[in-house]
Amino acid sequence: MIGYLLKRLLSSLVALFIFLTFMFFVTEIMIPGDFTTQFALTHDREAREKIQQELGIDLPLGQRYLHWVRRLLGGSLGTSFYGDPVAEVLKGLIPYTLLVFFTGTVIAFLFGQWLGRVVAWRGPGLFSGTATLSAIALYTAFPPWLSFLATYFFARRLSWFRSPFGGNPFDGFRQAMWLGFSLTPQTVMLYMVGTSVAIWLILIVVNKGLGRLLRRRLPALLGIPLFIAGLVGVWFACGFGPQALDVLSVAGLPILTYVLLSFGETMLVMRTSMVDNLKEDYVSLARAKGLPERAIRDRHAARNALLPVFSRLVISLPYLLTGLVIIEDVLDWPGISGALFTSLYQQDIPVVMGALLVVGVLSALARLSLDVLYVYLDPRLSAVGGIRHGTERLRRGG
Repeated sequence: MIGYLLKRLLSSLVALFIFLTFMFFVTEIMIPGDFTTQFALTHDREAREKIQQELGIDLPLGQRYLHWVRRLLGGSLGTSFYGDPVAEVLKGLIPYTLLVFFTGTVIAFLFGQWLGRVVAWRGPGLFSGTATLSAIALYTAFPPWLSFLATYFFARRLSWFRSPFGGNPFDGFRQAMWLGFSLTPQTVMLYMVGTSVAIWLILIVVNKGLGRLLRRRLPALLGIPLFIAGLVGVWFACGFGPQALDVLSVAGLPILTYVLLSFGETMLVMRTSMVDNLKEDYVSLARAKGLPERAIRDRHAARNALLPVFSRLVISLPYLLTGLVIIEDVLDWPGISGALFTSLYQQDIPVVMGALLVVGVLSALARLSLDVLYVYLDPRLSAVGGIRHGTERLRRGG
């Protein structure tokens, strides 16, 4: 298993390098002019040539590419054409995107696969038809329209969240709460994501332990309140609970919009996969054994139906990030996606390549996580791995 993951990691790094190389040449070739084009009306020719020489954009394309590769292999992302180190620019933006993207993707996946599971199990009916139509409508919705609609209902009419329109979304923070506080909002966001992963993993371990010892697992309706209670409890125990809730009051609207835009695909794929798995012999065998219907649905059919859902989710990550670009732009939410769009407009190539690197790394990590989940969800893969391991030991005379 470890050897397989190392091979996958190596192949992911090679694929990431090829992707970045391709995007480097596409960005350089497709964008007309260069960074100094915007100064054409305010700088004379000599001044523009001096700026080009200082930034190195007067060099041939191949030489610029070699300089970029040298910096990348040396662990440097270069310097923005506006003078700021690219690493520092991205460091200030990653928490914003990570909070919305990670939280929204997890919520959309959990809700979408649950809804698809229930719809497929119930079969045709009013609930199934309404849920499917709503999922299709939201999945195909125009992101700016959906963002304005969510802002109108959830921020202005219901006052669940704070509307970020009209400037920095953190201008509406409760300033008294942050005065003298040792952590910045960006650091609190990273802690929020980290603690969410930790609590989630703990619940998975506890649930698996209960399944082995007591042959029972935590009900989904109980697991969600336990997760929320544990998460909020950890936030307050670590000393940043009020600040975390204040962040959620502002970040809630982008997260909700992202969930509404992305859960539909997961729901539709899960429904189709569940319908196919319900026709399999192992489902009929489970019924013949007298297992409860909920156990057949959740532990047998849904477990195998999740495999194509995970595959589709990983493939869709770049497209989900594209939708996040529009959401960040419409809702004035700072993040990597918005910075990528702005940098392309400003022809700030170092920031563009840095943002693409972050997107590529996230996609590579997601693919590696998918490989691990495949082995966990599909017992056949684990069995094959065990057979191969035993065969190798026999060949060695062990």
